[in-house]
Parts: sequence; structure tokens; C-alpha cells
Amino acid sequence: MNRLRVTWVSLEWPREGHHSGGVGRYTARLASRVQELVDLTVITYEGGTPVPGVALVTIPTADSRIGRYYTSAWRAARALPATRPDVVHAHGDDFLLRTSAPIVRSFYGTSWGEAKSSTGLRKANHVVLAGAELWAARRARLRLGIAPESLQMFRCQHVFPPYLRSEHTGEATRSEGPVVVFIGSFRGRKRGWMVQEAVEALRVDDPRARLVVIGPADDAASWDTWVEHRAGLTDAQVAQVLDTAWVLASPSEYEGFGIPVLEGIDHGLRVVASSNPGSEYLQSRAEPHVPLDVVGDTGYAAALARAVERGPVVTAAERAAGSHLVSTIAAEGSAGRLVEMYRGLLGR
Repeated sequence: MNRLRVTWVSLEWPREGHHSGGVGRYTARLASRVQELVDLTVITYEGGTPVPGVALVTIPTADSRIGRYYTSAWRAARALPATRPDVVHAHGDDFLLRTSAPIVRSFYGTSWGEAKSSTGLRKANHVVLAGAELWAARRARLRLGIAPESLQMFRCQHVFPPYLRSEHTGEATRSEGPVVVFIGSFRGRKRGWMVQEAVEALRVDDPRARLVVIGPADDAASWDTWVEHRAGLTDAQVAQVLDTAWVLASPSEYEGFGIPVLEGIDHGLRVVASSNPGSEYLQSRAEPHVPLDVVGDTGYAAALARAVERGPVVTAAERAAGSHLVSTIAAEGSAGRLVEMYRGLLGR
């Protein structure tokens, strides 16, 4: 059987020296497994981190909001024909694509959801992008949602969770003092400032309490000097941070899924998440004892304090329930299942 030629449009791909969000790290991890089953080409920005077995076709890096969301979509569309795909899988930025190959589209939440949690130009941009997403959904032969919100809005045929377990096998060595880890930016929908305020309050009673932030380098100056900010980490380095922490904080105002939440549970952490479509979906899939607390804004600091007070080690019941949740969702998002969907589009 001839191997399928599959082209991805994936601009949220990890790049050397740049902070890579959860979607970027996930798509690179998924690509490393998909390439074992198909001939995979990825259209992304210059400087994209190579993945063995994956051919990268690069376009110039964007230097503005217009460049990122509009000019880059045009450049990706121009780069597509030369890859001669049997199937195109867009992870975004696809509303200008022209191809006779069937398009698969993954929706990692909704721009409309992000618009509701944004202000100013960012809000206006997401309103426009929400329209582009609806257009992309109409053109795609196969639509994959990451949770019920995107499934319903875009009439997706399948839920395909954006989570694969890391191949990191290091043993967790929890810090002697409380460590809270946060992944994201100080401002915006991730709301890191809420975590800083909550941990600062903990430090009054326990000066050993630390906050470790994994975020963009250009956001480092936003944090107080006592906060430990780290940027440009690899998957393995992120895993090392999680293996020393006690609690993962995720006060995001909006998440379509919430990769860091599941990542924290996977590493045996208690997770305190704000109520949003992603965290509520994960909670709905969880059995009793999963160490995930989904709370409103007014109770967030108190919930984080309670999680820290319980100490660095989850119970056996929490660990078992968390592992079951992670394994179930990771199986639903496997590379093998995705490639079978590709083959189904072509009748192979």
C-alpha cells in the first residue's frame, strides 16, 4: 500500500528561542508519531524545530497581528500546492487554502470564545477570526473538535482530544517547600496575575512557597522579582518542572480544552483550574478522586491554598483516577486513529 502524502498547516509549531504554547508542543509530539504511518510535510514558520521524519516547508515569520493571522494564511496557501498532498490537515490559518485534496480541520477551541474574554484590538481580531473559522468549517471534509464546545459550534464529526502522553520517564522529585507552577502569560486570558497574588498570600505564612512560571520571554518583566520565570523550555524541561511542583494553577478565563490541566494531572499534581469550557469538560470526564478542582474566580485563591496545604503527594486513589482519565483521553487522540480518518476520506 502506498503511503499517504499528508500536509499539515501548523503555524503554532515550536521554534528555537520562542515560547511554545500547549497546542504547538502537542502538534509537534503528534507529528512525531504520525510520520511513522504517512509521509508528513508541515507548513510552518522559519526556525521551526525539526522533528525526525517530518519535512518542514517554511514561510517568513510574522512580525505583527495582521501578519500572524492574515498574511501568514496567504503565505501558507501559496506554499501548499508544491507539497502535492493526498490529504491536507489544517490546525488553523486555513481560510485561504485552495486545494483539490480533502481538508481535515482541527478546532482548538473557538475564536468567538476568546473574543468574549478579550478587549480592544484583540477582541476585534478574534471576532473577525471567528467568521474565518466558520468559513473554514464549511470547506473542511472532516472536522475535529477538541471538546463539546468546538464540536457543537463547528458541527464536527468527531472529538479528537489534543493530548498525547509525554515520552519523558523521569521520576518525580517533589520540592521540600510548596511549589506552584503556572503555564502562560501574566495578562490576557491566562490571568497569571491571579496566581501571583494567591502565592504571594501563601508566602506570608510559609516563605518557602515558590511560583514557577513557564511563559514567553517577553512577558518575564511583568512578574514580581521573587517569581521564577522560565522561557523556551523543551518538552523534557517542562516535564522536569512539573515533576518538582506540588500544584499546577490554571486560572484561564477561557480554554477550549486545557492541555496544561491534563498535563499536570498526568504528572501526579493537584490542579486548580478556573471554570471554563475546557476544564469543565475534563471534570465531566473524570471519575471520583481525580485531583482536579474547578472553581469560580472568587474562590480561586482559597482553593489553591487548600491544594497546597494537602502537600506534595497525591493519594493512591487520586493517582489512579488521574491516570485513568489521562489514558482514556490520550487513546482517543492517538496517531493511529487520526491516520485511519485520513484513509477513510480517500476510501483506502
